[in-house]
Amino acid sequence: MSNNDQEADNLESVFKQKRIIRSNVRQTLKSMDPSLRSQEDDIIQSIVLEAPWFKSSKRLCAYISCSALREVDTSKLLSQILSPAPDGNKLPTAKKLYVPRVEDKNSNMRMFNISRIDDLVANSMNILEPASVDADGNAREDVMHANDPVDLFILPGRCFCPVFCSVSLSFIFAFFNILLAMLLGLAFDRSGRRLGRGGGCVYHSY
Repeated sequence: MSNNDQEADNLESVFKQKRIIRSNVRQTLKSMDPSLRSQEDDIIQSIVLEAPWFKSSKRLCAYISCSALREVDTSKLLSQILSPAPDGNKLPTAKKLYVPRVEDKNSNMRMFNISRIDDLVANSMNILEPASVDADGNAREDVMHANDPVDLFILPGRCFCPVFCSVSLSFIFAFFNILLAMLLGLAFDRSGRRLGRGGGCVYHSY
């Protein structure tokens, strides 16, 4: 057997184990008490809102949480980002927010800018996402066509391998100075300490 074949077999074994673990974690999350999950979601969001890397970010991409998928709630994060000043105008230090929209049945996504929660509508799976045009019929800004780079990504994470994740994301973000924050639904480090839900979030710069 060649080295390439051996590596392919090893990767397949890892992915098989990952599928099993993901299934087990999915069931664990499903069995969690909703009130406990809500409390821990609040803790995680508070940690993010108070983090210096969040406060200093100017342009960010963030996911819209879906309760059916048992993702860490992001509603308070979005509300904070999109909150207007008392006089109704956007704050001078306001953040620019891009959120995902599924484009086709292959789950290809684009990230569009929104300025208020009302910009979100439920899709066929009852997941909130932005329409491709705003209320005035103007095309929304696509993050890929933005003039300024994004400095923070907030993504959901479940059963991911830090090694593979770091290698692949470092390659993707090789030419950008981006902070990646993953909100973990249920995860443990190598010492068995619990991450995510009540334990905060994982973040890294690329």
